Amino acid sequence: MRKLFRPGKPTPDSSGLINARRRRRLSLTIDLSRPRHRRGLLIGMALFILTFGAVSFAGVKTYEYTESSEFCGTLCHTMDPQYTRYEHSAHENVECAKCHIGPGASFFVKSKVDGMRQLYAMASHTYSRPIKSPVHSLRPSRETCETCHTPSSFKDNVIKEIVHYDNDSASTRIQSTLVLKMGGQQEATGLSQGIHWHTSSEVYYIAADDQRQVILWVGVKQPDGSLKEFFARDMLNVAKTAFVEKARAEGKVRLMDCIDCHNRTAHYIPSPTEAVDEAISAGLIPTSVPSVRKDAVAVLSAPHSNQADAYAAIDELLTQRTEVADTGRTVAVAASGASSADRARAVSEIKRIYDGINFPAMNANWATNPNNEKHTPFPGCFRCHDDKHVAVDTAGNEVQTISVKCNLCHTVPIVGRGAETLVEAPVIIGALPTSHADFRWTIEHRNVTDAEKKACFDCHGQAFCTNDACHNLSHPKDMLFSHAEEYRKQGNQVCYTCHQDVLCSRCHAGGTIANP
Repeated sequence: MRKLFRPGKPTPDSSGLINARRRRRLSLTIDLSRPRHRRGLLIGMALFILTFGAVSFAGVKTYEYTESSEFCGTLCHTMDPQYTRYEHSAHENVECAKCHIGPGASFFVKSKVDGMRQLYAMASHTYSRPIKSPVHSLRPSRETCETCHTPSSFKDNVIKEIVHYDNDSASTRIQSTLVLKMGGQQEATGLSQGIHWHTSSEVYYIAADDQRQVILWVGVKQPDGSLKEFFARDMLNVAKTAFVEKARAEGKVRLMDCIDCHNRTAHYIPSPTEAVDEAISAGLIPTSVPSVRKDAVAVLSAPHSNQADAYAAIDELLTQRTEVADTGRTVAVAASGASSADRARAVSEIKRIYDGINFPAMNANWATNPNNEKHTPFPGCFRCHDDKHVAVDTAGNEVQTISVKCNLCHTVPIVGRGAETLVEAPVIIGALPTSHADFRWTIEHRNVTDAEKKACFDCHGQAFCTNDACHNLSHPKDMLFSHAEEYRKQGNQVCYTCHQDVLCSRCHAGGTIANP
């Protein structure tokens, strides 16, 4: 009987033919005895190697670029203020990733995950303006900074010269010379002291704010392993143990390291006072322009909505305003006391300074990211060393405070004013006189007798006592009430030379008036 097949279905014969054709199409035969096959194989291998090499090279270069400071500062992140200051820092030759990521796979992966969040913030314009510091996810400095620096080892003292200029008409030079007690730890003797004691010892703290400017609690590890605890006076009435344990559980107890003081080391935006003083010292702002230091600091400290407004205000330094007596009109007249070239040079430099410390697009300036390395213009050291962090016994009695004595970290400054009274700092060898053990000697030495002054001159020199930065100051009779205004008039410098142990925050709430 003849078999029936459905239409469209291949017959057995046609199906075998199709399978045979498929086998012929899919089969690949390389016969190296044939020159054509050998050439094809060699060409294919060469193309594969070239393609693999090009892709690998491009991948490595792409990775290197994403790790570069240029990528971090200009392309991927809105980091113009940070990148601008980075290029003017001592770390300008250190790639951002060296400090922000460091070695190892875990922090590399973490940084890339963090980068995706930052990329989204960039695309959606939800990033912070300004970008706040510190970076809370930053790797501990013991794994980054200390690959080059060794603050835990003992360091010799360093003589430091600080140059300022007065707000008088001549912008008089004022030079303070002091000795920084770097210190650290001597492994052979176990001695730990000086500035770097803070990193060679275990010091923990709890901050009240994201920028770590208000410190609520400090814990110092003792040789027996216990913690000596210091609480801000405002915290003495809380359940102290519960407070610390809760903060510890929430990861808010931080082990102090380099970054807690050197927090702006690669991205520091100088204050107008610092920037102008530095420019005058470098000869970029001529002091032949009357009151140039005072005017420059004032115009740079004033708020400006944009660069054009700031430049217009700076341009006014080319002229001086005067009031015509008979009409009461205020007119601009040519400035006196300096050549037009000197004044133009001063204005040009002040504009350059403005661009380096103000970034309107990111709402960033010298005041938005506090610098903790010093104690002016931000609290810095005084965040803890304010005589307001107290250790109490079990009965609640005060037993110790974190000292506010400045000579724990540096000597009392020797101050000279003007060319005639600038003196070199003497090298003092041996123990300090017992009268100098308490740094209040800076204030109380006014009571020394004429006979005692001879001993003073042996260390300080006779010119030290004649400088106007400390002496010959005329205080108004209503100083108790007008001291804030006098403080501003003196340029935030002279008052603090004598009143080192009188912090504004002792009477004024934090932030009411800047620390000296």
